[in-house]
Amino acid sequence: MNNPVLSLDLRARLRERRLWILALFLVAVPMVISLLCLAVTGVASIAGRDPFSEGGSMLGAIAIFSHGALLVLLSALGAAQRISQERERRTLPALINSPLPARRIADGKLLGAWAFTLWLAFTTLPFLAMASLWGGLPFTTLLLCWALNLAAALAAAALALGLSGLFGRSLSAYLATGATLFLWCAVVPVIGLFTIAGSNSGHDLWTETILPSLFFYHLPLAPQVMVFAAEGKKALSVAPFVSALVVWPTLALFGRHLAIRGLRREVY
Repeated sequence: MNNPVLSLDLRARLRERRLWILALFLVAVPMVISLLCLAVTGVASIAGRDPFSEGGSMLGAIAIFSHGALLVLLSALGAAQRISQERERRTLPALINSPLPARRIADGKLLGAWAFTLWLAFTTLPFLAMASLWGGLPFTTLLLCWALNLAAALAAAALALGLSGLFGRSLSAYLATGATLFLWCAVVPVIGLFTIAGSNSGHDLWTETILPSLFFYHLPLAPQVMVFAAEGKKALSVAPFVSALVVWPTLALFGRHLAIRGLRREVY
């Protein structure tokens, strides 16, 4: 994709040497967990259980869920200042008056933030392979969860970019992003718990599929949880994937629309 904004953003990221510290941190955490998994395999072997299956399942779950949560959070925070920071640096007029349309500027900013997330996500692949070799979930299943992490991170980044275009200052964009993530990942599930608890429908389609799809299945890590919960089972509910594939692109498109609208509002 030939986007000057994306190219400029990637070059700036590559010059930021301290970002490698973050990548090392994301590698060090699973390495420590791997050592703990080795200890678990020893305990499981003494207890007569399958040691590799115990350690592989633990390592796979840690790699998917801890890194998934970090990727969603870092993607949102990384995109929350993309446009508002241009305002603060007074470089936005030059960007707006360039031949690039607003949509290409927004796409370049979004892809630049997500490329950083993608780079961090690749650090988890060796641990997923190790978890699969140790008897955890198959590598293709873990790779599916890894791809879902990236999709959720992209949705969070696009939404944060839209808030960055909506608010004039980076601090305001950060606060709005944090509030939005809290609303999505905490408030909505709590409302769902009360709604399901107050429903008198019993175990039917409404309480087992529709309400969870509205309040739970679209959460950033919900489909991945369902994959791990269905370990060893042949049947896997498609409701979490359908809900995520509807809500995540909707949030991403809405965030992109807010970013484009924020850029078009600027008049110089």
